[in-house]
Amino acid sequence: MSVALRRPPSPSFPERKEPAGNKDSLTQSLMLAAATFAIGQLANLAFQVVLLKALGGASYSVVGLAHLLLLTLIFLADLGYGSLFLREDRNASHWPVTWRCALGQRLLATLVLMSLALTVWLFYSDDQAGRQYLFSAAPASLFALFNFSAPLIAGGQRLSGLMATQVAWPAALLLWWPVSVGLPLSPAASAGMAVSLGYFVQATVNVVMSGQRLLWLPLFGKGQLGAALQLCALSVFGTLHDRLTPFLLAPLAPGFMPVFLLLNHALSGLSGVQGQLSRLLLGGASGAGGRQRIVAVASLLGFATSNVLMLGALLQSLDLPIEWRQWLALAGLVVLAWGLSASSGFLVLLLIGERREGHFVRPFFLGLAASALLQVIAACCEATASVLWARVVGMLLVMSVLLVMLKLRPGPWGLFALLGTLATCALGQTSWASGLAAMLAVPILIGLLGGRPCYLEPRRTRGMDE
Repeated sequence: MSVALRRPPSPSFPERKEPAGNKDSLTQSLMLAAATFAIGQLANLAFQVVLLKALGGASYSVVGLAHLLLLTLIFLADLGYGSLFLREDRNASHWPVTWRCALGQRLLATLVLMSLALTVWLFYSDDQAGRQYLFSAAPASLFALFNFSAPLIAGGQRLSGLMATQVAWPAALLLWWPVSVGLPLSPAASAGMAVSLGYFVQATVNVVMSGQRLLWLPLFGKGQLGAALQLCALSVFGTLHDRLTPFLLAPLAPGFMPVFLLLNHALSGLSGVQGQLSRLLLGGASGAGGRQRIVAVASLLGFATSNVLMLGALLQSLDLPIEWRQWLALAGLVVLAWGLSASSGFLVLLLIGERREGHFVRPFFLGLAASALLQVIAACCEATASVLWARVVGMLLVMSVLLVMLKLRPGPWGLFALLGTLATCALGQTSWASGLAAMLAVPILIGLLGGRPCYLEPRRTRGMDE
């Protein structure tokens, strides 16, 4: 699985020594990422279940949108600095000024975005529960600014850095009951207040972990806003592209939508784990060992996706209702697009580590724009499968450009897995699909378990085991 990337470091940015924490195995990093992500997500899920029971289905649907809006604003107001500080050296002389400028920029962004959101919400909905929740939870967006996770991870404190962003929801869940009992508030308002207090507890923990109160006095300067916005643009483009597909599919395949939404929920959870693991890997992306691990993880994910798709194709050979077989074929395309996107997400870390992410913003946008256009055309033609194939084509375009920029090429094993997967998905519900999957399942499983690389440098051309 490992590929030794021996590209010399950029002369403008000398290679940084990797923190000791990054020397652990990929398995340990993956388990750490999954465990810490699960803490916050399970608490968030429990919070939503309790909120649903307290409000009922009708009110919760509106409050749920308000909740989603709040999380989206917190994500946008970060401006990409959460990723940028994963590669910055905290011991550099300019670091404190860069950090405080980032804090000032994020503060302004939060105030502007939250003001717009609250104003628009007043015109969008007259539901009192939604208004009460959003207005009482609004302070959480300010408390979310106190986030010291990235510098901790970059400094080698991996567990502390990952846990620093998972405090808010367990704290909100624990504080909700005393808030609802001790204050004369409606259920929606008490829930929003609990969210604000949860983020306040998280902010307090992060300030203490930083050890420097002066860092939390914002400055208003340029800092590294340009680089941060480039990182932010990559996330925003990807998020908007992902949100387009369900809206196009809903009128075309209403029966498939429950399957799609459940599958999308599961993939979103895996994306969360990917995000946590990416934060661990990015700190060492500029070093040879860190680059090797990133390519290894991208290869592992590529083979794992292919094996899942082969299993899905084999299931279609069972005596299943025709509708279920159709859903399996469509679900396979969803998983394939996600696998390509997630693998690309890991490889992008190499560009970020080399400070070349700005060169990738335009081709990334163009690739997703082409995918979106093809999806819209397919939706207008009422071709459900073509909508999902368009998404796959877009991800392949992005992956191809990324490999060119990184001067990588698909290795023989990776190319074999990709072509086999594409052929199996293209055959759809035919008997050929199951037969082909049966033929390819074993060698692709060998690629997964044997640690074969999916991506190689151009000069490495001999042997599938290189």
